[in-house]
Amino acid sequence: MSAILAVIHPRLYDAGWQTNECLRDTPIDPQGLLNKWASVFSGVAIISDRITPPHRDTGSRHQWYDVLVTLGTYQGCNLELPGVGFSLEYGPGTVVGISGKVLQHAVPSFEGNRVCYAYFMRNDVHHWANISGSDWMHTKYYERHRGGQGSGTD
Repeated sequence: MSAILAVIHPRLYDAGWQTNECLRDTPIDPQGLLNKWASVFSGVAIISDRITPPHRDTGSRHQWYDVLVTLGTYQGCNLELPGVGFSLEYGPGTVVGISGKVLQHAVPSFEGNRVCYAYFMRNDVHHWANISGSDWMHTKYYERHRGGQGSGTD
């Protein structure tokens, strides 16, 4: 999921990496468990075989993406975005990047066995590490990766 974030929001990926490096360099982890955390995300929630009522994710920032992946042997599942009147077929193997603080989202029903891994970053962690966390995603962030064709001003 970190690699997907690196593609859909490279600056947020960088901020997550820097924040985790800052955490690893502090004495809060004497057992070295943070060295084993392989994700740029602050956390992951595992939602197994349950519907998700309409909600927004309050611990994040408006311009940040959560990355959701859903797996299992199920059918009849949609990711609902009621505020914008949109419904996405949400079958096994689907990965979605969403601003969970901005867009109310829900999974009202499905049939079968389903698990969702919801990867997220917490604003409080970035604030503690004094890492800005990035602004809204802009296509100009990719210019640097196309052989330096961009203006160099982000």
